[in-house]
Amino acid sequence: MKKLFLLCALFAAVPAFAQDYYGLQEYGLRKNTTRIEFYGGMTLPKDDWKVHGTELGTTGWTAGIGFTRNLIPFFGLGLDANYAQLGDGDTFGGSYYRTGVATGLVTGRLTLFPSQATRLYVPFGVGVGHIFARQKNADGSHLTTDSTDFAQMVGLGLEFDIDETIIFGVEGRYYLIEAKNEFKDAFGKSRYQNILVMLKIGCRF
Repeated sequence: MKKLFLLCALFAAVPAFAQDYYGLQEYGLRKNTTRIEFYGGMTLPKDDWKVHGTELGTTGWTAGIGFTRNLIPFFGLGLDANYAQLGDGDTFGGSYYRTGVATGLVTGRLTLFPSQATRLYVPFGVGVGHIFARQKNADGSHLTTDSTDFAQMVGLGLEFDIDETIIFGVEGRYYLIEAKNEFKDAFGKSRYQNILVMLKIGCRF
């Protein structure tokens, strides 16, 4: 939890510093424009992501890419692809678990203060999520259990215009991904939940 507080403090400080450095103007959002964004940061699984007291994964990293088309200044639709790699879980009998999650979503985005150079926004989406939990053994062998099912996401972000094209921001997301019976039978989990905290940079055209 301490790592999360420190990272959030850093993320909050970067936009303020960059705004002073670049001397922002009020570029804002316009309808019928498209953006592409790249983002990365940390992923934090829910506290109960464990089986028989053994952690299936800990705080890890995440990266992704998104496309958004602004239909009107305050609302856009798009596509988003994300991968989250959790840190290695607890060691048991010389083995440990490594968990990864990939999602592909159709997304929407509601923006507050779209005419301003600094904006708050709410991203949300539904689509497909793939979860795998791989047991890595001391002898080099492994056993993978995976599931592909329905996924949903909601978040909150803050972004600002560096110039007429480049956008920089910070974003937090909550993901909920359903798990199929094979995954539930192996780990007793019918769904996966995690939080992403990320920096992003993008361009619009």
